[in-house]
Amino acid sequence: MEALNTLLSTQTPLLPLAGWVGVYRVLGWGLVLASIALWCLRRGGSRPAWQRGLPLLLLLWCLWPGPLSPAYWLGLAFRVPSLLMVLLSAWFLLAHYRPQLLPSLPLAGLRRWTPAPVLLGWVLLLDAFAVWPFSLYSLGFAPLTFGVLVLLCLLPWLWHGATQPSMLLVSVLTLFVLLRLPTGNIWDALLDPWLWLLLQADWLQRTLRRAQG
Repeated sequence: MEALNTLLSTQTPLLPLAGWVGVYRVLGWGLVLASIALWCLRRGGSRPAWQRGLPLLLLLWCLWPGPLSPAYWLGLAFRVPSLLMVLLSAWFLLAHYRPQLLPSLPLAGLRRWTPAPVLLGWVLLLDAFAVWPFSLYSLGFAPLTFGVLVLLCLLPWLWHGATQPSMLLVSVLTLFVLLRLPTGNIWDALLDPWLWLLLQADWLQRTLRRAQG
């Protein structure tokens, strides 16, 4: 019983270093904004020169210190993006600038995982209104929660072999256990409000297309 209480304890969570949080906030928002700009430029059919230059300029702008940086205001309004969001953005950008090093995002494989984070987002939203008899968010600081999530991510890997989506999730968990970013809570590493909304919008769009087709 004492061992179980230790695994579920949220009293002494491991938190990231304050300096790492500041670096992560700036770099994370820079990667997210750059990837959004690249996606919009590609969808709009803009010239390759714009697709190469504008995302990099946005990333450099976010690295500018102080209130002149968009990362400063985004950090005040929305704190930090999730590790998963940052890694997805970095993958999207690297696949565009260095396609010989990294393949494009496996959208088909990632979309098979969409219901899980969408459902998690709704459960955490209800937790914010104290619907559940316990605090699900605080369990994100418990060692047992991290262990269960690692097991859930490794099971598909053991059954079907290493896939790009499973490797992405394992990378998120590995970075989390090493750096505890962004907040020391595993839910913040896997999901943030913007990523949750994007996943829901994509899922609804695909569902409506199937219904109409």
